[in-house]
Amino acid sequence: MSNVSKRKVRVIPYTGAMGSVLRTVDVNDDTGRVTNDITQRVDNRSAFDGYSGSQVTDSVSHPSWRRRKSGVFQGDLGGPFTSVKKYCVLTEGSSHADLVGRAWINPNHSHSDVTYSGPIMPAPPTQMVVFPPTSASSESTLAQLGTVAIARCSPSNPTTDLAVALKEFISEGFPHLIGETLAMFRGLTNAAIHKDLADEYLNLEFGWKPFVADLKELMGSVLHADRIIGQYERDSGKLVRRGYDFPPTESRTDQVWRTGVGPWTNPSSGALQDPLTKGKGQVILTTKVAKRQWFRGAFSYYVPPAGESLRSDMARFVIEARKLYGLSLTPDVIWNSAPWSWVFDWFSNTSETIRNWSSWAIDNQVVAYGYMMEHSLKSYTYTYVGPTGFQTSGVRPPVVEFVTETKLRRQATPYGFGINWSGLTPRQLAIAAALGITRG
Repeated sequence: MSNVSKRKVRVIPYTGAMGSVLRTVDVNDDTGRVTNDITQRVDNRSAFDGYSGSQVTDSVSHPSWRRRKSGVFQGDLGGPFTSVKKYCVLTEGSSHADLVGRAWINPNHSHSDVTYSGPIMPAPPTQMVVFPPTSASSESTLAQLGTVAIARCSPSNPTTDLAVALKEFISEGFPHLIGETLAMFRGLTNAAIHKDLADEYLNLEFGWKPFVADLKELMGSVLHADRIIGQYERDSGKLVRRGYDFPPTESRTDQVWRTGVGPWTNPSSGALQDPLTKGKGQVILTTKVAKRQWFRGAFSYYVPPAGESLRSDMARFVIEARKLYGLSLTPDVIWNSAPWSWVFDWFSNTSETIRNWSSWAIDNQVVAYGYMMEHSLKSYTYTYVGPTGFQTSGVRPPVVEFVTETKLRRQATPYGFGINWSGLTPRQLAIAAALGITRG
């Protein structure tokens, strides 16, 4: 049974109050007689037409998933997934209000007692912008992030990049001794002293700290070489599961959306309001965006066994030297050694792309399965602040939040993201097939 693309759609109904009742009773103060008793019933559903949300999910069915065996790799059984969910959340208050008020009617020596039971909102529902657009990343951005993640968690990554460090040492030499410029302060102008202090700081940050870090990595590789290579060889031909999480991002902006207003009720009555405090509130619109992105996958690579042939032994030596010390003239080493490569890496993921290519070519590494995932939230929140203007105290409109939540999962090919199966070479397809990885 083949995989089938399918779409699921469901409605998320709005659960807040909608129907309202307003009763007005006029009483003659001299006689105590009720002169008027009117009850209004209003169905406000039309005002909340746009408040019901939805969830649209596009995915691919995977019949073979149910037949999988625990602990046995049967190929990549997953697939892409997109879910966009829109819903309304009411917090910090209630969408239903019970209000009472009294208004004096002069010169008739009477008064009106008014009661209201129904919805209350920070602003007229039809005026509040409802669901925000999705904040999901583009397909190209997800492919770039997936490429970066693979490069950073690849099991073939060198323990230390000695080749690049040696190149920098040969071209730049040792950093200046710390404090060398401080001995020359006497007799210098303030401007010259400030310049020397800045040079000393740069010497420490970009000279000694990287040098010491490279030295520590090299010593760690030397001291633990047997353990590192032993583990690397034992994992050859097996699944090596790895993951990488990007730092989550959040942003928030607040703005005064309405001022000099009171909460919305329908129908409304002046008898419910306090003349001293009515029309003195504000509505704050808050826009929030939160995003979490991560990669999960499994790698497979091949290290030729020792003693198989002279060619295999040479390949094995190259792979182990690259794993332990980064000693190989691979494209990623050449790229990272170029003095101008950082300019490109600042604006793109060129370094990671070349590093991945080196892993595919030198270490026979492929991605058995890999997924780049993203969970993003964007919301508009309406908060009423200030006096409500009602005679009934303690009643406040709810905080109304409209949320668009997007979940994405994108599938890698055996050779990374942003690559189509149709673009793989016959050799790449043969390697994938040998590992049980197929397009289906």
